Amino acid sequence: MAASISNNVSQMYRNVANATKTAKITGKSDVKSADKSKGISNKDSIFGTGVGNSATVSFSPEAEMYGKVVDLLQKKYENADVFVAGPDDDLSQIGGDLEYSIILSEDEMKLLASDDEKDKEAKDKLLGKIDDAMNKISDMSQKISENTNEKDSISNFGISIGKDGKLNFFADINGNSYSNNSLDEIIKSLVTDKTKA
Repeated sequence: MAASISNNVSQMYRNVANATKTAKITGKSDVKSADKSKGISNKDSIFGTGVGNSATVSFSPEAEMYGKVVDLLQKKYENADVFVAGPDDDLSQIGGDLEYSIILSEDEMKLLASDDEKDKEAKDKLLGKIDDAMNKISDMSQKISENTNEKDSISNFGISIGKDGKLNFFADINGNSYSNNSLDEIIKSLVTDKTKA
């Protein structure tokens, strides 16, 4: 089960508006799955009585790390939820309330949260891949909307980033699954299927 970092941690940072579609951007998928409740423990302490009580909430280091990554990515991409997922998670079942979802492995979350100078190059490279994918997902969204109408059922579309760093586009439209390393090929297949119907 994927852990919704946005829903568990980042709500204390900002309120978010609902959007209409969910797209996926995934990172490498060779990491163990993170359980929704894994490592997130809230400890409440209340001091005093009556009016003026104060409460403190402390989060586990893992929750603080995830919160840091969510804050970093949502400042840059206000229309994206952030999730952590493992190799066995069904990515089509992961989605948030925002327009897009960024799905990262646990290792990628740790890398993005790192302030260690030795991780800077790898961190910048991963952020560059996410930037590239976010730009391409906007193009994909536009091209899909240009080639579909209100009668079409779009259940999922997005981009995955393989271990080799290459982008792969995927879409589930009208019960058909499309996947290719070329967005133009997916659109071509979609148009061909629509003309046959």
